[in-house]
Amino acid sequence: MEKLKRHMNWIIGGGILLILAIIVSLFNYFQSEPNMPITSQTPIQMEPESPIHTDKPKRKKEDKIQKETEIMVDVQGSVKRPGVYELKEGDRVLDAIQMAGGFKDGAEVRSVNQALKISDEMIVYVAEKGEKYELQPASSNPVEENSTLVNINSADETVLQTLNGVGPAKAQSIISYREENGPFTSLEQLLEVRGIGEKTIEQWKDQIRFD
Repeated sequence: MEKLKRHMNWIIGGGILLILAIIVSLFNYFQSEPNMPITSQTPIQMEPESPIHTDKPKRKKEDKIQKETEIMVDVQGSVKRPGVYELKEGDRVLDAIQMAGGFKDGAEVRSVNQALKISDEMIVYVAEKGEKYELQPASSNPVEENSTLVNINSADETVLQTLNGVGPAKAQSIISYREENGPFTSLEQLLEVRGIGEKTIEQWKDQIRFD
C-alpha cells in the first residue's frame, strides 16, 4: 500500500514537473520569436493647398474700375499745348483745356462749351478769333443738360466768358458783385451788375443756373 502511494506521488510530481516544463518551454519560445513586423502604410500625401492671394482679384477689380474711369480726349486748335490728354469721368471741357495749357491769346473762348462733360475719344477744338465755328451742343438728357449750364454763383472768370456777350471786364464785374452782395437768386438781379441789360439776361435764361 505504501508502495502504491509512493508510485502515485511520483506520477503526480512528474505531472507537475511536466506541466512546469511545458510552461517554461512555451515562455521561452515566445520570448525567442522575433517581433512581428509592423505593416508600414504609405502615408497619404495631401497636396498642399494653394495659397489664396486675396489681393490679386482685388487688384484686377481696381484695375477694371480705373480703366472704366479713364477718358482720353484730343484737344486741338487755339490752345497752348494741343494733344491727347487723359482725364477721368465727370471732368469737363474746361478741365481738358487747362491740361492743354489753357487758351492762346488769339483763341475764341466762346467756340467751346467749357461746362460740357467730356466723353472718351472726344475732340475739343478751340477756334481762333475770326474763325467760323460750331458750338458743340449739350446733351439732350435733362439731367446732363442742367449740369452743362453755367452756375452764375460759382463760375470763375474763364467760365463766365463762355456766356454770350461776356468778356474779361464783365466777368470780373459779376464776380465782384457776388463777393459784395452774395449769390444771385434771379435773372432780374443780374441787371444790377454794370454792363448787363435786359437783352443780355434774355439770352442767358437758358444758359445759367443759380444753385
